[in-house]
Amino acid sequence: MKNSIGFIFKKGELLLLKINNGLPFVEEIKILTPHFLRRFELGPLNNLNYFCAEIDQEIFIPEVFHVLSLRHALSLLNDNLICLAVKAYSVIRWDKNHQFCGRCGSRTVHKPSGFERSCMLCHLSFFPRISPSIIVLIKKADHLLMARSPHFLPGVYGLISGFIDIGESIEEAVHREVKEEVGIKIKNLNYFGSQQWPFPDSLMIAFTADHLNGDIIINSDEIEEAGWYKYNNLPGKPQTSASIASKLIEAFVNLY
Repeated sequence: MKNSIGFIFKKGELLLLKINNGLPFVEEIKILTPHFLRRFELGPLNNLNYFCAEIDQEIFIPEVFHVLSLRHALSLLNDNLICLAVKAYSVIRWDKNHQFCGRCGSRTVHKPSGFERSCMLCHLSFFPRISPSIIVLIKKADHLLMARSPHFLPGVYGLISGFIDIGESIEEAVHREVKEEVGIKIKNLNYFGSQQWPFPDSLMIAFTADHLNGDIIINSDEIEEAGWYKYNNLPGKPQTSASIASKLIEAFVNLY
């Protein structure tokens, strides 16, 4: 369809038009469509239809496009398109990673009724993965706790986060991650919001909390630096402004 817009991926990176950092209409990528490895419809938004596709990594990309890391690309898209971009990336990864059954090794086939691949032999089904994760902004008066992991880019700081373990509640996961990573206890846990996040396949569930007791004791396996920072003297921001970590920090700073 002429009013279809594509999230086109090459080796996990997203193609955006250089002229406006926008997504291309289907007519603008006609030269690439013969090289699609996979393509899926994402559905309508604001009277436009969106789809996602992956192209062969050896294909030459026309000069009108950037090929950007997904993290960079997310910072250039509006909130509605961020959600679709995460969905697009997850669908592409799901299809690539489940070509064969994890139980018997047989080929899987895509069921056209939705995002489902089914084993041709044992009929086990595979769906796009979602991993529930927590993130928490911890306050102490007009200071907040910020930390950085060894894999962060230089100058980038974030908040305490982690995956929810099997058998624990969301709230238990928050308290456990805080205790494990920085050795303190928290109180007044309050829900802030949630966000799909594709690194790797998280559903981020965000909270705020107050410091209860304890001094920061860094778990060097997880954190290389952490401290209390006043709202107007933060050490650095999360790598992507579109992240819910950035929204948590912005909401805290705006209180003052």
